[in-house]
Amino acid sequence: MAWSYGYFTDLNYSHGYYPEMNPTMLRLACLCQAVEPQLSEEPIYLELGFGQGVSINMHAAGSVGSYWGTDFNPTQTVEARKLAAASGASLHLFDDSFEELASRNDLPDFDVIALHGIWSWISETNRKIITDIIRRKLRPGGIAYISYNCLPGWAPIIPIRELMSLYQEYGEGKISGPVGMIEGALQFLGDVAKAGSIYFNENPIAGHHLKHLMKQGPNYLAHEYLNADWHLGHFSDMARSLDDAKLTYVGSARLLDGMDALQFTDEGRKLVSQIGHPIMRETVRDYLLNRRFRSDIFVKGARKLSGPEHRDAWHSLAFVLSTPIVDIPKKIPLSRGEVELPADKYDPILEALCEDKYRPKGVDELLQHSKLRGFLPQDVVEALTVLTGAGFTAPVRDPSKKVQEQCKALNRHILERARISMDLHHMVSPVTGGGIAIPHIAQLFILGLREGKTDADSLANHVWEFLDSIGERLVRDGQSIESRDANLKELRGSAVKFLRSSRPLLEALQIIDPSEIGGPPIEDL
Repeated sequence: MAWSYGYFTDLNYSHGYYPEMNPTMLRLACLCQAVEPQLSEEPIYLELGFGQGVSINMHAAGSVGSYWGTDFNPTQTVEARKLAAASGASLHLFDDSFEELASRNDLPDFDVIALHGIWSWISETNRKIITDIIRRKLRPGGIAYISYNCLPGWAPIIPIRELMSLYQEYGEGKISGPVGMIEGALQFLGDVAKAGSIYFNENPIAGHHLKHLMKQGPNYLAHEYLNADWHLGHFSDMARSLDDAKLTYVGSARLLDGMDALQFTDEGRKLVSQIGHPIMRETVRDYLLNRRFRSDIFVKGARKLSGPEHRDAWHSLAFVLSTPIVDIPKKIPLSRGEVELPADKYDPILEALCEDKYRPKGVDELLQHSKLRGFLPQDVVEALTVLTGAGFTAPVRDPSKKVQEQCKALNRHILERARISMDLHHMVSPVTGGGIAIPHIAQLFILGLREGKTDADSLANHVWEFLDSIGERLVRDGQSIESRDANLKELRGSAVKFLRSSRPLLEALQIIDPSEIGGPPIEDL
């Protein structure tokens, strides 16, 4: 068989970043389930199938630990090593197959073994090899993070994947290249739907899913739908497959997934609370939510925290905003629809986190804050869990000088890359130890700041000159903005918002270094 073992390699994987894989977030996810997070500040971390290497590089830069990983696509390994060379962090990146990695004699015991999505797209043989790696090389107390496609959510749309796979094998895509083949497969699916298909008529969710696919990039579609192997199972199947590795299910790495009060109706919460066995209970939760994707945390030797231990662990934490407060919505999307965040419960915490130029605040400090008088400790903990799960706040550590330098070096590389590419949408914060979403235009604004453009007009002109030099235009409501003046007007508005809201937060996150900016901050715009 070819070196790819049926894995689609004609298009590289997208440059995604997955915050749940951050060691700081893994610690918090364990703590949310009252399980001791047995993970040191210098983790030894293994990522299986790292794709373009964005997550592993950002987490390595944001940590003084040692990071290992493999992705058997050599092109992706080359890209990941470029990021590693930029940061100078402790990274060992290979293009080994899982079988080759398992046979290495230089692997240490790991505190974390993580794989994002890979489980769904590999053969049964490779799943057994991964289980064996976890069994042998995850130390007692270590964390296994595994995200994967699951049932029952995928059940009604499995036929869509089958048609795409058959089109790849028997259709007209052989001579049109990978992108043309994917476009042809989507067109073919649309033709089937329009031809009086009873399947599409009786499964409205399939039609909605097809419309969603039409908006996705070819790189994502290729790796999600066109691999030779595509494994779907229930949570119970995953739990059983990891029994031999001595793993215990702890909870979801996606914090909101574990919050029954937000996720379920009153009837759903009552039903779940009456189910005693953890595997049955978690499977029923998947049915209530029609879950299609899981991000699970398993621990080898999970230890429950006592009440006082759990309280003290929470009180030792500190948090920072990771999203400007003006961009935080009043509602968050969940499986059953949008859920409102009550202003009296969340606004005081957000306002407190904004104070003193977004300086991180400890849980104990928040409990003493004047804005939070009357809040019980469990109220603050629950609100921080929701805000962090929604991506608006993040747990923090006190970064070492080495971590600060690694992050600064990687961010310099990302900013220089922004001059020629729009594929990296995150920069790394030494405060959170992970990536922070920063769109391409904001990256160009940061480049402008570093070149002494510190007011909205000069930033707008700086970005416009760059976009015009490469023939690019801004897009609004799906339409390209053609005129110079209209582009500048749009850019100036974005620059004002960036200077007022994003810049001070990015300074608090140590992504922007005030000492590297050529002029004073703008106070009045």
